[in-house]
Amino acid sequence: MIDYKSSSYCDAYSRVNALVIVGEALADRHFRSLARLIPEDEEHLLMLAAMEGRHTVDFSSCGRNLGVKPSMATGKSLFAALERLFRALENSRDVVGCLVLQGLIIECFAVAAYRAYLPVADPYARAITVAVIDDETKHLNYAECWLQAMGEQIHSQIVHICEKALPLTLSILKAMKSDLHAIGIDCTDLLAFFCEDFTQALLSVGIPLADAQRLLIKTAAVEH
Repeated sequence: MIDYKSSSYCDAYSRVNALVIVGEALADRHFRSLARLIPEDEEHLLMLAAMEGRHTVDFSSCGRNLGVKPSMATGKSLFAALERLFRALENSRDVVGCLVLQGLIIECFAVAAYRAYLPVADPYARAITVAVIDDETKHLNYAECWLQAMGEQIHSQIVHICEKALPLTLSILKAMKSDLHAIGIDCTDLLAFFCEDFTQALLSVGIPLADAQRLLIKTAAVEH
């Protein structure tokens, strides 16, 4: 039985909650940036951005429900490298790179984290997390459809950005391992969910299974 009010739980939750809040706020900004980069889909992308903004509010309320103040400095620090990468891609108007980073990698990581959290979440947060997972699949589906429509010509770009971003993404998991464990999340399950979801996302955009597996194995070897 998890004691959601214990000092050890609340201490770890302050950092995990901050990571989630920062991630959702950045996703809001990223989809607004994509709306400028893909003007023909502006209305839809702004709708997706607004969803992420609501998630920021919803997960902030999860912390308040437990009387926990999120450690925002921790969340911002952990996401700093991925945010720098997104800004670099945005500044170079690399739409493929931006969509792979936010729409595939970060979204798959978020869905995996929420799936791993769901069984151990407090009742208030559980209801919110269920709704958020459903929303996040819409963001993932948009990126998959857009990238799939571009065909094989962008496959090398997809692999290239994955090689850059996957180690940065999994380093967050490594840094948060003890805090995730403290709130009941099994990091092995989280990683398994991510590998499952991300492999499926790569397959959906036309990346061969062997290449998808090679990317994940290479990243795991670097992290180890």
